[in-house]
Amino acid sequence: MNKGFTAVSVVLLTCGIASPQNLNVAWIHGSESCAASTDPAFQVHAYNDDTVILRENKCLHYEGPFIYLLFGEDKVFMQDTGAAPAPNSGMAFPVRQTVQTVIDDWAKRHGKSTMPLLVTHSHAHGDHIGGDAQFAGQRGTTLLGTKPEDVQAFFGITDWPTQQAALDLGGRVLDIIAIPGHEPASIAVYDRKSKILLTGDTVYPGRLYIRDWTAFKASVERLAAFVKSHEVAAVMGTHIEMSTTPGVDYPVGTTWQPDEHGLALKPAHILELHDAVVKMKDTPVREVHDDFIVSPR
Repeated sequence: MNKGFTAVSVVLLTCGIASPQNLNVAWIHGSESCAASTDPAFQVHAYNDDTVILRENKCLHYEGPFIYLLFGEDKVFMQDTGAAPAPNSGMAFPVRQTVQTVIDDWAKRHGKSTMPLLVTHSHAHGDHIGGDAQFAGQRGTTLLGTKPEDVQAFFGITDWPTQQAALDLGGRVLDIIAIPGHEPASIAVYDRKSKILLTGDTVYPGRLYIRDWTAFKASVERLAAFVKSHEVAAVMGTHIEMSTTPGVDYPVGTTWQPDEHGLALKPAHILELHDAVVKMKDTPVREVHDDFIVSPR
């Protein structure tokens, strides 16, 4: 991996104003030889003018997580800070620099001097909070804690996990849905403007690891009810682990996925998952579907 590749260069190469709801993008997907890789640390893609998706290089960390930036008139909502490379790897991890460059570019195009940043998490696992230290204590930045009580307090959720909350970014309202089961502080985020539903590690094209079956079932029930009653343009999680071959995933730890599944799923996939967990009743089992794998732990 080119350790000297700067975040600014990444943005100039890959970011810009995109047509609405644009997922026509070839994501960086690792390299057969990470030592020879010239991919940036973070790929930056504009889903639309006010929604930016970052994909971390799998040569930095095999998880290759996705990070989301949602711009309102008053603040920027960021979900997750990525997966930090091994401490002794010598690899640059410019997540703050990359994000700030994206924010500065957006602010300039919209005639603003700067934008306050709210850093949140889809959940508290290490591959989603790896860059938190880079945002802590920064001017104009609010970094949420990673415990369920931190999430509840900030969003004003008094009845966890059944109560939904709303967050106004300024002309852009997000609905916050508690979805523990994969991890106690897991949340889904629905953007009323773009109609995208961010589902973290609970629903994505990959292995859906379940750590609390009772909580997971209830969370999927809430998600299913939500997509039945709301217009959802795309369901987007934080990883891609499936290949383009139905039911076939890449092995854990792989750093090269040349034929990976697309990022976005559909509301029908949430309903498919719901049907599967209902049929399992009280005993979850590993079950392979074309676009995801139910994986109890």
